[in-house]
Amino acid sequence: MNHWMGVNEGSEILSKARRALGGGRAHRQPTLQSPPMSHSPSTAVWSLTDTVASRQLATMPIELDLNLPSRGIVARRHGRDDQLLGVDLTARESAADTTLRPVDHWLRGGDLAAVYEPADARHLRATAMWRMHDGATDVTGWEVVVSAQTSLLESDAAVAVVSTVEADDLLWNDGRQSHHAWQPIGTAGAVPDAATCILIRRDAVAADATSLLIAVHPADHRRIIVTRSGHRARIECWLFSSAIEKGVLLRSRVLAAIGPAQADTTWAERLAAGFAASPPPLTT
Repeated sequence: MNHWMGVNEGSEILSKARRALGGGRAHRQPTLQSPPMSHSPSTAVWSLTDTVASRQLATMPIELDLNLPSRGIVARRHGRDDQLLGVDLTARESAADTTLRPVDHWLRGGDLAAVYEPADARHLRATAMWRMHDGATDVTGWEVVVSAQTSLLESDAAVAVVSTVEADDLLWNDGRQSHHAWQPIGTAGAVPDAATCILIRRDAVAADATSLLIAVHPADHRRIIVTRSGHRARIECWLFSSAIEKGVLLRSRVLAAIGPAQADTTWAERLAAGFAASPPPLTT
């Protein structure tokens, strides 16, 4: 009898201790039923189904198919599709969108990343990470971080970040210089080597007209190529000007942002200057 009383008393003491520490079932339920954490626009999580990511922003829906990295982010607004920050790994200028399945992909917070290994002689292994970029309240921005390495002793590391957009007028700027005046790009699309930023204008007479900024980080850029076809323009930001050696990892960044046409040079210059002054991406 005394033996069983000791066991019962011990069980009761243990139960009281668990309740005091919050380990009881009744104490865990409120935590499970508490509302999820809210996210700011820059950290909200993508909705990812297989390899297709999407987000519903206040101004437009966006979609990114990781099987079509050269197409990039598709932003739809007023019946217009802008294809932003696609990653072209073919090393061919003006290449069409091609299917390239990632060997791995993941979602971490607001960062959507994919790893690609194109079947070509360069033996590149490239990682692209797309994320929202904080800007003004009336400007929506994105950033892509591209890294490349090779299994060869030495290889060509050229990678293009491609955007295909509606465009009426295009201007260029040198983001490495303060207060550099925006210069027009002619119909031939010739862009000086000094250009690091492209400003695209369209629908100038519309009340809700928008402009679009494409900026490559000035510490990394190789050259920018613009190809025009009617009211569409393809902007290629070519990265990694030097050859890559085995064991070396190269990284670069390109920014895209859509904002109001009114005072577009003001917000574009501010955004490009902040981007140029931002610290480099992680090196590990």
